Amino acid sequence: MSKTLKLNDKDTIADLRTAIKDIARDYPVFMDFLEQYCGFYFPVMSSDPHEICYSAGKRDVILTIKTISRDDIMPENVAALFNEGNINGSDN
Repeated sequence: MSKTLKLNDKDTIADLRTAIKDIARDYPVFMDFLEQYCGFYFPVMSSDPHEICYSAGKRDVILTIKTISRDDIMPENVAALFNEGNINGSDN
């Protein structure tokens, strides 16, 4: 069973940042897959609200990963966004 991450903890975010950077360095094809699958470069071309919502959720995943991995945003700032509910709309 996986452990529940405290996404509003700066140390957890720092650990995630390290893991994301390691994956991006060692397995760039995986990051390319996430970017393509989650629609990072391609907008949804549909008027179906269910498809738009589903695509927005996938896009949120890659945008959150990219936000966590940025060097110009400190882990405590990302953790504060989770604490305020500005990422994923929750207070994890």
